[in-house]
Amino acid sequence: MKSYYEILGVEPDATQNQIKKAYRKLAKKYHPDSGGSDPASNARFQEISEAYAVLSDPDLRSKYDYLGHEAFQSSGAQRSASADYETEDGHCGACDMGRKKKDEDEGPPPKSIRMAVHLTLAETLKEIVKTVSFYTKEQCPRCQGEHAKIQYVECPVCNGKGRRVYFENNWGYKVRQEVFCNTCRGKGKIPEEICPECLGLGYKEKKWEFQVKIPAGSYERQYFLLEDIACCDKEEIDRVPHEDKNLIVIVLVDEDPKFERKGYHLYSTYDVDYATLVLGGKVKIPTIEGDVWHEIPEGMQMGSRIQLLNRGLIRPKKMGGRGDQYVTLNIRIPRNLTAQQKRALKEYQKTLQADR
Repeated sequence: MKSYYEILGVEPDATQNQIKKAYRKLAKKYHPDSGGSDPASNARFQEISEAYAVLSDPDLRSKYDYLGHEAFQSSGAQRSASADYETEDGHCGACDMGRKKKDEDEGPPPKSIRMAVHLTLAETLKEIVKTVSFYTKEQCPRCQGEHAKIQYVECPVCNGKGRRVYFENNWGYKVRQEVFCNTCRGKGKIPEEICPECLGLGYKEKKWEFQVKIPAGSYERQYFLLEDIACCDKEEIDRVPHEDKNLIVIVLVDEDPKFERKGYHLYSTYDVDYATLVLGGKVKIPTIEGDVWHEIPEGMQMGSRIQLLNRGLIRPKKMGGRGDQYVTLNIRIPRNLTAQQKRALKEYQKTLQADR
C-alpha cells in the first residue's frame, strides 16, 4: 500500500505549504469535473483527497506518522475525504474551506512509568543494548511508614505557635516580624523522634535498572513496553511495585553537531579545496556510518549541494526506506603554501589576467 506521502508525491518531512501545493496540482488534474466519468480518475481523486485530509491536519498527520495506515482503517477514516473535507457548498476542499476533524494522538499509556533511552544518530541504525532506570517509593523498613514515634512534642523554635518571631532594625527602631517556622513546617509541633533511616519521610527511594535491547531502525519518540525489549526475565519486572505495570521505554535521539536533522534527512557541510571544485575528483565525506568516498564532477560552485542517497536515518516500517544526506560544499582556503605552490598559483593568476 502506498503511503500518503507517496500518493501526493512529497517527502515525509514536507512542509504544510508543499503538501497543499502538491494536492492542488493533483486535484486539478484528476477532479471529476476535469476527468469526466473515467473510473480510474475518480478513484485517483478519492485517493488524493484522503491523503490530503490526513496530511494537512497536524494532529492527524502526527497520528499517521506514528501509527501508519492502521490508525485510519475504521469506517470513519474511510470517509475522511468526503465528510472531513466537504464544504458547506459542496466543494471538495481544494479551496481551503473544509472543516477538519481532529483525533487525539495515541501515545504511551497515560498511567505508566516512563524511562528515556538516548541514542546517537549512528546508534539508531543498529541493534544496541542500553541501560534504563527509574525510581519508586517504598515504605521505610525501619519505621514502616510511620515517619517517627506517634508522640509529638512542642516545637522549641516557635514554642508551638507555628510562626517564629524576630526583631529587625529599621532606621534605628526595632520592628517585630513574624515568619513561617521551617522547623515544624507551621504545625507547632515536631515528632519526638525522627526515623534515622528515612529522615521522617516514611519512605525510601529505590532505583531500578534494566538492560534493554533497542532494535535497529528506532526513531525519535518511538516507545516500547519494557517487557518486550528487556534482557532480563519477566519475573524481575513483575517485582516492580506499580499497579498498572505499564513500564514504557521511550527513544530520544540526541543531536550531533556535525549534522542537522530534518525529519529523516541529514544536512552537513564539507570543505573542498579549490582545485577539486574546478577539476573534480573523489572526496571523503563524513556520514553517521563513517567516511565515504564520493565523486565530485568538475566545475562545482561553492555552496553547491550534493545528495548521498540512503545515508540519513531509517524511517519507520510503515513509511519504508531511509532518508538521505545532503552535503553543502564550501571552499577550503589553504594556509602556509610552499614556494612551489605559490609560483603555480601566481602563474594561474597571470593566465586569468590575460583573459580580461
